Amino acid sequence: MTTMSMRRPLRIGEFDVEPDLNRLRKGSQEQAVEPRVMDLLVLLAESPGEVLSRTEILERVWPETAVQDDALRRVVTVLRRTLGDDSKQPRYIETITRRGYRLVAPVSYPEAPDSGASGAGVTTERREPVPSPRRAVFWVAAAALVVAVAFGLVWTGRSGDAAETPAAEDPVELRPLSSLPGHEWEPEFAPDGRSVAFLHRLDGETALRIQELEGNESSEILKRARLSTPAWSPDGTRVLSVAGGRGECEVLSADVSGQAPVEVLYTCADGELLDRALQPDDRTLIVSRRPARYGSPWRVHRYDLTTRESVQLTLPVEPGSGDIFMTLSPDRRRVAIVRHLIGDHSKMVILDWSTGEEQIINRAPDTTWRVSWGHDGESLILAEDAGLYRLDLETGEMRWLVSSPQELRQPSGSPAGPQIAAVEQRFRAEIIRRPNPLMAGAAGDADADAVELEVEVVASSTRRDFRPRFGPNRDRLAFVSGRSGRSEIWVTRPDGGLERLFGVDPPNHVHEFLWSPAGDRLAVSDHQQRLMTVDVATGDVQVLPGSPFSGQLLDWSSDGSTLYRLEVTDGSPEAWAVRLDGSGRRQVTRCGVRAAQESPDGKALYVTRLHTRGLWRVELGGDGQATEVLEDVLWFAWTVTDRGLYTFESFVEETGIYFREAVVGEPTLVLPLPAVKLDFSVSDDHRWLAYAEASEPDGDLILIDGLPSGL
Repeated sequence: MTTMSMRRPLRIGEFDVEPDLNRLRKGSQEQAVEPRVMDLLVLLAESPGEVLSRTEILERVWPETAVQDDALRRVVTVLRRTLGDDSKQPRYIETITRRGYRLVAPVSYPEAPDSGASGAGVTTERREPVPSPRRAVFWVAAAALVVAVAFGLVWTGRSGDAAETPAAEDPVELRPLSSLPGHEWEPEFAPDGRSVAFLHRLDGETALRIQELEGNESSEILKRARLSTPAWSPDGTRVLSVAGGRGECEVLSADVSGQAPVEVLYTCADGELLDRALQPDDRTLIVSRRPARYGSPWRVHRYDLTTRESVQLTLPVEPGSGDIFMTLSPDRRRVAIVRHLIGDHSKMVILDWSTGEEQIINRAPDTTWRVSWGHDGESLILAEDAGLYRLDLETGEMRWLVSSPQELRQPSGSPAGPQIAAVEQRFRAEIIRRPNPLMAGAAGDADADAVELEVEVVASSTRRDFRPRFGPNRDRLAFVSGRSGRSEIWVTRPDGGLERLFGVDPPNHVHEFLWSPAGDRLAVSDHQQRLMTVDVATGDVQVLPGSPFSGQLLDWSSDGSTLYRLEVTDGSPEAWAVRLDGSGRRQVTRCGVRAAQESPDGKALYVTRLHTRGLWRVELGGDGQATEVLEDVLWFAWTVTDRGLYTFESFVEETGIYFREAVVGEPTLVLPLPAVKLDFSVSDDHRWLAYAEASEPDGDLILIDGLPSGL
């Protein structure tokens, strides 16, 4: 506890604050906060409008305790979330770049009973720009949800302010289901709807656990170094899970009571990968698996537990990852499958596993990774950003169900009624800029001292920040972020701040973006299969004419007149050159392309190919066929520069960013990085590297009640 003297009740913005009770009140709703969070709020309220340095805050909120800036950032994040504040359009806590924080909301103190008129109405205010109506509604709703979730209060089954919701509508309640230390994920309802199986990771091991809906304790039934995708047996007495990885994976079946031994139902072949296993009846497994061949699509198979015979049920013909997630309908007769296509698109496949008959649903959002059935068997539940949605299988209509201040992930609908278990996920995402170790002490480098600068956190949030891209000017670094609830491109300013350049509304997402050679425009592709250019100065957007576009932007031409993009041509993804003046487009490759970049001399495309590891070169004036340059390059983590090739390599002894001089030279380790940091960028002068860094996710399970009965 700090020794700060001002602990009397006060009012900050819309909140009544009781420091000694660590309590905030807004209207009739109360919320408890951590002592450190309250200490920070009270400290800022001592000097409203004034900037307090990080050093001063650390000394006063953590007296006689050695802590780092990470602790302060966490407390600021929790405080903003509690107040429903937005760091980019703050109404309470404003970040002053490279200095500290200040309180921008009005502060007042209630009159004490014995103080007389002299102490009444003391108020300090600062006028802020009025936010747009759309953002105002969003953040009012977010702030209300924070309080509702924290206290188990009800929330309505529609968007907007709670005061506008008709009382006749059924309330939707979000309440904690499990909050163990560590990460909890992959909830899966039992057939009777009375319990949920889930995975829990702590101290390097993964446990399969069962949580009863009526009860506080969960029981552990299986533990391994690596487990995934729990699924229930038909009678609800056992839970299946995939254990292990490539070539060493098994499907295990664990008894819920813990009395019977663990059974091995399936063992992977050499090099095989297994995503999920379902058991629709006592003698059948439905598995999604991928053979050892590099880049082969995932396929769904029916496996007979008695005869040990396997029958392939699906064979995706479109280029892409294939059938990578599946879930059983409440009657256990159908399987909903997420089919991933090239360019991060997806479609839904409803499969009758006994006959192999397929129904294709094309209206699902392209960003869908996991779905669950509604208990009616006629709808699917999916997660998009912080919300859950219902997809009607007959009409293709999407209906919003519920939102949360945290990201909702991995919904599981109960087969017995309108309930959903979901993961309320938290993590910290950062964009890191650091000097390129390759340039340290470079001969004749006038700015050689620059490489000695410390690592800089350019952006940090509890939502997705990823895909950093240096502009032609190394001081401009842009990235994709979900921090506002939309999918947006943000860019650094010369003063060290950040500004929003472009965004799309959910469920649409920014898929890829690239700076033009002159740095005056961005090329952007989104999940609605659009290719656009954005004027950096004005924000004006130009949508290029439509085509059979896969959703993947490849590169700019060196003169800025042309964009290369991926189009599926006769079933094969190929690079096409599209002129921005509308004068035409032409096919460049005829070899099956996954990613491409123009060579620095403008004479060829370097490409990575579908289902084939390696780097290849296609001459722009040739027949479109590819010549192999290197054998081992991952398709998604490389960039060619005027000096050579940078790659992210995770299949070598030390994972990280490597450099090959003149593309074909021997690889030199530039920067060791964990495998979670795949997406990186190199400044045009080679002095700087940028990459996205995300902490290990931390998730709790929540239960959502009171949903529409027709779910």
